[in-house]
Amino acid sequence: MIKKMTACMMICVLVFTPSTIQVLGAAVPGAIESGNVELAYRNVTVYAPAVAQTSAGYTGVISTITITIQDGGSGRVFVDTVPLAQLDMQGSARLAVDVASAFVRQNQSCGVNPDSYDYFFVIRTEAPVIGGPSAGAIMTTGLVALLMNWTMAEDTVMTGMINPDGSIGPIGGIPYKIDAAASVDANRVLIPQGQMLYNEVVTEKTGDGWWSEITTKTVTRNVSDYAWDNYQIDVAEVSDVNDALEYYTGHRFDFGEVNGSVFSNQYKEVMMPLAQGLLANATSAFENASSVNENTSIPNVFPYYYDNQVEDLLQGAEESLTESESWFDEGFYYSSTSKSFQCLINSNFVSYACEFFENDQDVTYIEDLIDTATESYEAQDEIAKGATVQGMVSLQCIGAAQKRASEVNTYLSDAVSATNSGDWLSALYNVAYAMQRTQSVGWWLNISDGFNDTGIIDDEDLEALATRYVEESQQAVIYAQLILDEIGESSTYLTDASSLLTAAQSDLDDGYYAASLFEALDALARGNLAIELVSGSTTERLERYEEASALGIVESRSLGVEPVLAMSYYEYGMGLKNASEFESAMVYFRYSDMITGVLSLSNACSTSGSSRYIGIPELPATTNTAGFLGVVQMISYVVVFGAFTGIVGLALGFVIGSLMKDKQKSSGRKQPIEHTQPVNFSQTPDKDQNIESSPKSIDDYFK
Repeated sequence: MIKKMTACMMICVLVFTPSTIQVLGAAVPGAIESGNVELAYRNVTVYAPAVAQTSAGYTGVISTITITIQDGGSGRVFVDTVPLAQLDMQGSARLAVDVASAFVRQNQSCGVNPDSYDYFFVIRTEAPVIGGPSAGAIMTTGLVALLMNWTMAEDTVMTGMINPDGSIGPIGGIPYKIDAAASVDANRVLIPQGQMLYNEVVTEKTGDGWWSEITTKTVTRNVSDYAWDNYQIDVAEVSDVNDALEYYTGHRFDFGEVNGSVFSNQYKEVMMPLAQGLLANATSAFENASSVNENTSIPNVFPYYYDNQVEDLLQGAEESLTESESWFDEGFYYSSTSKSFQCLINSNFVSYACEFFENDQDVTYIEDLIDTATESYEAQDEIAKGATVQGMVSLQCIGAAQKRASEVNTYLSDAVSATNSGDWLSALYNVAYAMQRTQSVGWWLNISDGFNDTGIIDDEDLEALATRYVEESQQAVIYAQLILDEIGESSTYLTDASSLLTAAQSDLDDGYYAASLFEALDALARGNLAIELVSGSTTERLERYEEASALGIVESRSLGVEPVLAMSYYEYGMGLKNASEFESAMVYFRYSDMITGVLSLSNACSTSGSSRYIGIPELPATTNTAGFLGVVQMISYVVVFGAFTGIVGLALGFVIGSLMKDKQKSSGRKQPIEHTQPVNFSQTPDKDQNIESSPKSIDDYFK
């Protein structure tokens, strides 16, 4: 009989001990305090399958996770595990809270503020080590059900890593986890989408008598067949939390649709003149660079080949100019400015390089350029950092300006280092970039003048907001590093996120809160992508990011805030998508979505999203409930017979039916299989099949 998962809501009175007072943050250090308080909580216990290593080999085990939400909280997360958990379990629990909270906020009639609860996870297992990632999806699903007060199915078990965007990521050891699910009489197991096939190494012995040969071969298996043939368990693939919620609760979230254009007329009216002016400047700079280059003799001998390098960047300038013209004609004005920006950098670099070689490689020429760039930067930096945030539009524009000013400082430092090491062309390129980036600081400071600056945010609120997102990005970077280390992967997105996080923390310490906020958001977006793209980029994922970004823009505008920065990055993402640069497009869609999330913080629930009940998908008629259905059919015959024999006969029929049901349930399944060697998830002969990657250690099985 399947063990019952519980969900309850009750009011309790707690007498605080010193330890609980300290947990709640109300104690004076060194003092012992006590008191009474009423707290409402709701909890649910769910199953999370894992893999344990025993003396006989690997085996599937069930972990129980009791999730509790408690009112009167502030979004804190507490994890208690026996035995002790890996660090990734704590990260998974916190990420589950973040994702579940985001889902609940999409419901316009939710009436729930996830930030007003504290969250507790009590995990018990027979496994010697608890691996966190594969429990992330079920923890998130359980949290959404608790916050929405939805009952969860008791006969379903799920495994899968939760990604920050709500998608469910790949895990290992699925056949063992099927065994574990069978040990609690589950009727259905949910696995990540795309993991229905696995490879198993089979050992065969041929020959007889005095001669025999033992061979091994790899056989592709189907998880669904394995589960059904051995346990009569139905297996379903789920791609995200919404799919999991449907199987567990019968509910789904609808996130609304984008009606009309994402871009406002006001946005176009402000961005078009800027794009037009930059395009004219870029055209002039490229023509000047081309002319100067034709009349300059640049050395091109081993080992430097300076002329080749200069020619390459001149060609890049021409390509960027062509793209800028194309984007402008299509109405992608921010994308056009970005390409004009790159054309200006490359063109100015070529002009600087030609002048440098015309002056017999006089290093003082570079030093003078650096001094000029530094003076210009310092003037703009002072203006940017002294700008006052009046509302949500100026917050975006000042944040973008300050963020770019921080980048200029980095490029100027790199220019000095390159000059000192004799890397002349790198020094000149860094100066060219710093010069152009300094001008973009002024652009962003002026853009806010074209919009109605709605909303109110003071320095205290801005500092708190920046601090919150710096802390969140720190957690995201640490968690992403743990996950990537476990699977032996690396990511440039994580490297970028770490650099942005360092800048965000520095600006926060220096009191530049707007810059810190947007650097932290960028770091958070890239840190999340480092995890989400482990399984590769897909068209479905790209469309999900694009849709979320567009909906966020519409949502922000419906709240009276013009998301100018978010629209700019959304537009640039669209341009990259059209150029088939899909992963780069994902970065900008995610960043845009992060920005609108901040702009909409004042609203507890969405104004466009909703949830609906559609019912839990039925189990196949031939699953292990078939025995139960047969019993029901038998009961119907007894009822017919009872019509002739009276009420006593009818009652007897129900008793017999119930006994037969219990007998079928207890004896109709095979016992969980004990494996003496691990399943080999090696490459399948068919490269187009989606197969799990080979586990590299026992840690892989615990994921």
